[in-house]
Amino acid sequence: MKFLTWYVMIFIVLVMLAGLATDSLGKMQTLQQALTIAQSAARAGTNAATGTSTNGDAFDLSTQMAATAAQNYLASADVRGTVSVTGDTVSVTVNMTYEPHMLGPIGLPPIPVEATGSARLIGN
Repeated sequence: MKFLTWYVMIFIVLVMLAGLATDSLGKMQTLQQALTIAQSAARAGTNAATGTSTNGDAFDLSTQMAATAAQNYLASADVRGTVSVTGDTVSVTVNMTYEPHMLGPIGLPPIPVEATGSARLIGN
């Protein structure tokens, strides 16, 4: 019986380590998902370019159209984010939250995740 306390303590430590590993991987997966959405929204913004390239003409990137296209992509993905258009580059920052599955019930709060992606319109 004197080792029962040690077994219980070792079990609790192992469960905590398993929870830490599981929730760390879950946070990394959420970060990867946020990055993918940010990059895709930025590409959607650059797709708002106007002009033709068949004759070698340069594309024009409408700031308003690019921002609207990127915001529409974020809305369709049901995530929050910000869009900025500077010159021929669209940058998107996505904010998501990971809810811990194993350590959440014992007090680990939701973990905010932020990722930024950008796309540049390539001209001549």
